[in-house]
Amino acid sequence: MGRARAAAQRAVTSAPTNHFAHCALATALFFQKDIPAFRTAAERAIDLNPIDASTLAILGMMIAYAGDWEYGVGVVDRAMQLNPHHPGWYHYLRLTDAYRRRDYTGALASALKVNMPGYYWPHALLAAVYGQLGEQQRARASLQELHAILPNFGAIARVEFSKWHDAELTEHLLDGLRKAGLEFDEDRQTE
Repeated sequence: MGRARAAAQRAVTSAPTNHFAHCALATALFFQKDIPAFRTAAERAIDLNPIDASTLAILGMMIAYAGDWEYGVGVVDRAMQLNPHHPGWYHYLRLTDAYRRRDYTGALASALKVNMPGYYWPHALLAAVYGQLGEQQRARASLQELHAILPNFGAIARVEFSKWHDAELTEHLLDGLRKAGLEFDEDRQTE
């Protein structure tokens, strides 16, 4: 991440009006958990090109995951309006926001719009939602899809979620997956 941040900083220095450079810097800062600097870089990227739906969507997600849920959701909603034929991953934020608020029915509605069958993340989130809803058959089916793509997800789930989410939301997602029937390596070690 240090090299990514340095490269993005060089890009910003070389092209200070390029929104991609600022988006790259914001992304590196987000994953380094330097939230104040991330917000500055994200806002600059958005200001430089407020009609690039892809940049708005990824930065809106990160803004929400950094704690400003209302503003982040609004940014992603704007991205969806700009590109009505947007990719399914734009729905991740609405899904995660509803899940975090324990609106599992709303989370399910958004999860079913993601439509990324070959990627593990939607299956993990869908399994957590079904786990919270107590829909065991659907939860198991989502876990089967997840394991077909990423068989060791139980070993890496906490790390994967914590890259994006705070500790509280990470635990909430892991709780949903436990309810879905996913076994975690860390749980096996404490038995």
